[in-house]
Amino acid sequence: MTKTIIAQLFTKIETDGEVAAFIDKANEYSYYQLGNDIVEVAQKINQKEVKKGPIIVYGVNDYRALSVFLGANLSGHAYVPIDAHSPLERVKLIVEACEPAAIIITIPEIDLALKALFENYSTLSLHDFDFKKKHDLTTVDISQAISGTQINYIIYTSGTTGVPKGVAVSHDNLLTFTDWMINDFVPINNNQILSQAPFSFDLSIFSLYPSLLSGGTLVALSREETLNFKVMFERLNRSVINTWISTPSFIDICLLDPSFTQENHSAMQQFIFCGEELTINTAQKLRQKFPAAVIWNTYGPTEATGAVTYTKITDEILKNYDRLPIGQAKSGVEIKIQDPETKAFLPQGGRGEIVITGNSVALGYYKNPEKTAEAFFEVDGISAYHTGDAGLIDESGQLRYFGRLDFQVKFNGFRIELQDIEAHLTAIEGVEKSIVLPDYTSDNKVRRLVAVVQGETNADERAFTKYLKQSLSERIMDYMMPSTFKYVDTFPLTQNGKIDRKAITDIILGK
Repeated sequence: MTKTIIAQLFTKIETDGEVAAFIDKANEYSYYQLGNDIVEVAQKINQKEVKKGPIIVYGVNDYRALSVFLGANLSGHAYVPIDAHSPLERVKLIVEACEPAAIIITIPEIDLALKALFENYSTLSLHDFDFKKKHDLTTVDISQAISGTQINYIIYTSGTTGVPKGVAVSHDNLLTFTDWMINDFVPINNNQILSQAPFSFDLSIFSLYPSLLSGGTLVALSREETLNFKVMFERLNRSVINTWISTPSFIDICLLDPSFTQENHSAMQQFIFCGEELTINTAQKLRQKFPAAVIWNTYGPTEATGAVTYTKITDEILKNYDRLPIGQAKSGVEIKIQDPETKAFLPQGGRGEIVITGNSVALGYYKNPEKTAEAFFEVDGISAYHTGDAGLIDESGQLRYFGRLDFQVKFNGFRIELQDIEAHLTAIEGVEKSIVLPDYTSDNKVRRLVAVVQGETNADERAFTKYLKQSLSERIMDYMMPSTFKYVDTFPLTQNGKIDRKAITDIILGK
């Protein structure tokens, strides 16, 4: 029987106790300390007699949040990460949709509005834990730890109605993903892995679990560091990183710095990308700066546990493809292409919707059976998921990606439902109708989001735009904010009476 994630982690704690598990800009935390803090969290949850159900962890992508995730799992609870930079309205929607068994706050202070929101739930904060207390790690009871088909974590993504959907990922989903990451990419002893993605973004699991279960070290960049390029590059230049994990957009920023080269980062052995499309231009620049490093392009939605396909980007691929392939399926997964109209599965070379089947497909959307039934199904008794992505499998067996079949896009690495933004925008006083358009570069990458609004601007469009941005900032994540606002007197309609998106795209973007 395969050991659980918690069991494997405590084996690493026993054998690699003095190794640094997590490094931030000021501190190093050993595996032994991590184990001690996990036990402290689990014991306090048990002492509080938290009922069954997921635990919301409200904080940032730091060591403390990580220890709480794992402590929740040890005590038999799934965790739900909510980033502390989220607007209050989004936090409220997630809390209401999740109905958590408890909320654990991992930052020192929260504002009064959040306190009022959280007071209706069993709540723990940092002062409830004694992280200086020493626990006997040789007698840790892991019998209640999350295992098998139990929910390991729930990550909330954009929903078309404006209400976020909670993707419930099982322990076994996560374990198969982690085993794949450890075994099928470049094996590195004492691997130092970049941890930069917010924990509420599923790209973070590419770093967290493969590092911890292989005895590696997480090299963490905070949000504050990534927002200050000077500070970020100083931090990167004094850090040792073997495995780089990020979105292509983040590496594009780093490639602007002249010091970001193989010569200055000689320990770098591989780059792993997911979250959005990796362009040929970015891959070529990276190969020029890091000729000795391996570049991996991966693909997968949150609903399929991080990623399900991968390919090594070689000179041959860069030469033979005009748009980089997204690879072949990991073990335990099969990629099928389905005709969107007939629902028949297409032969190799057929273009249609990408369908994922196998052991990476999540359990569904937490407490949302209607949305689960729309996207999750079975093929010959095997779990399957409708991605909504257009693609085909070419003659080399490589999966090709051709964009969204619906109105969902990847922007700066974040998956965004355009109708999520539209729902919140249209709810603002003075807005009658709205749509949000993605504006693509020649590399098929979203460079900006353009909001098109029919409303009462009172002729002062600049002031109205300021008002809309302020109102939206209270409702949506900052990465969802349109950068451009355009105004129309009326929208063109299709014969069915719906807004003609193609026509308005042609008018606004000239396409």
